[in-house]
Amino acid sequence: MEIVSTGIEGLDEVLGGGVLSPSTTFIAGTPGTGRTTLGMQSLCAAAKKGEKVLYVAISPKPESLIRQILSRFSFFEESIIIRTFNVSSVERDPLTMLVELGNIVSSLKPDRILIDPVTPIGFGFPEAERRRFIYSLNAALNEWDAVVYFTGTLESGAVKSNVISDIVDNIIYLSQNFDTHITRRYIELMKVSGMSSIQGEHTFEIGTDGISVYPKDIAQADHSIPASKERISTGISKLDGMLGGGLFKGSSNLIAGSTGTGKTVIGLQFVIEGAKKGETGLIINFEETPEELYLHASNFGWDLKGMEEKGKVKIIHTLPSSLDPNKHMMQLKKTIIQTGAQRIFLDAVNGFDYALMDPIVRKEHIAALTRMFRNLGITSLLTCLNPEGKECSNTCDIPIVTVADSVMILQQRLTSSGLRKSISIIKMRSSDHVKSPAIYEITSDGVVIEDITLEDKI
Repeated sequence: MEIVSTGIEGLDEVLGGGVLSPSTTFIAGTPGTGRTTLGMQSLCAAAKKGEKVLYVAISPKPESLIRQILSRFSFFEESIIIRTFNVSSVERDPLTMLVELGNIVSSLKPDRILIDPVTPIGFGFPEAERRRFIYSLNAALNEWDAVVYFTGTLESGAVKSNVISDIVDNIIYLSQNFDTHITRRYIELMKVSGMSSIQGEHTFEIGTDGISVYPKDIAQADHSIPASKERISTGISKLDGMLGGGLFKGSSNLIAGSTGTGKTVIGLQFVIEGAKKGETGLIINFEETPEELYLHASNFGWDLKGMEEKGKVKIIHTLPSSLDPNKHMMQLKKTIIQTGAQRIFLDAVNGFDYALMDPIVRKEHIAALTRMFRNLGITSLLTCLNPEGKECSNTCDIPIVTVADSVMILQQRLTSSGLRKSISIIKMRSSDHVKSPAIYEITSDGVVIEDITLEDKI
């Protein structure tokens, strides 16, 4: 048995490489979830590679109308063979349909077959008779020697008790969730035979180009990559000194602080320092648009727009309300590889709050992101909005301190002489660091740290 591609971006990865040939796959879900689109897209992708494919449409529509509807998708391939069966006929007399279908398959000998949908077949039969028909269908499948897809309209709970689930090798379940701002679509593998698949809920989108699947983040630590002892500058010399010589190359680092403490300024200095040294930087932003970041940087004399135009910096801006974390992670990985980025500034991890409401799921996703950055040899700097007055021991609402190699806390308070800002290094893996906080200011040159500590100043 060989593994063949489904022809759908991301789905092969979820399935563990594709589907076995021959095999049977049941694509189930509620109305509007994209079952037919998924099956047809896979059929058309196979047809474009020279496979003979058969689409069995159980529908009142004629073949000409079905072709017209399917041709709206850019993936549609005219060479697919379409055969239609009337719904009311297959409900009443499924055995005749099975005999006719068997003759069609014997004549055409297709490599892939889509039966869409299979759930109406024998719908009016008693359950015992319907089960006998499905087992007869299974016997026919064994003789067809093809990759066969079924679609069916079923709720998640009903899939497990349906007799079709007994005879198929794989079950793909599609669902969707509607909220005020966006419709989120999910794909889950309820059953997979003979493949090392990725479990859990993955997300997907449907467009005129068909379906794109975004696998759930599963980045694992690559232990073959040794920890680097090389240091890189943050762009702030005295902060480098506080850190024991700068950040470790390939490390993930966190800056937490309340609004106005200069988290974004430090992040921009970090990326711009790299750009000056020929290290491409990637800025991942949720709140400020690229134009707003250009303006913000220009206040300090930094030509961020010019750097991006020259390919030294790349900005990825995503609104939290439209964020698909799986798609976002895939986009980041592709961009890192395409640009050769060596530094990443993510501002801020709180942007995941809207898309990932469960704090444990948020932590897992951010941990997977940092693992991906490390595996790719990227030095990352992440910020976290820390509410005013929060103690250092509770750096942010998302508990990501444990996944960071270094943690810097920015604080500010009103004193008799004005607003006083301080920076503390509360964690630095594999290195000594300055334990006392230091005063800093945000000037026209960016963040400037003073020599004396906060205790001495006060």
